[in-house]
Amino acid sequence: MQGFLTVGKYLTLGFWLLPLLALFGALGEMWNFYMLWAGVFVFFAHLGELLLVKGKLRACGRAEIMDAVMVILVGFFYWLPIFQQEKR
Repeated sequence: MQGFLTVGKYLTLGFWLLPLLALFGALGEMWNFYMLWAGVFVFFAHLGELLLVKGKLRACGRAEIMDAVMVILVGFFYWLPIFQQEKR
């Protein structure tokens, strides 16, 4: 399970390179458009996810700014291991 979460973190971070490249126009006109919108969609999805798990992160003592940034960047690949560890 830990390997899956680690690969997921790296793939999600790799995804964020595509909207970043699209901001600089490096992907071609149509791909820039789609990647920017995909980035906006994923950003707001992760922002909503942060709003949903913020209370649980606070209960675990992990409600710092860096924790919020990591949830926005990699989503549940970050907070799932924290909650699993807290259950034990």
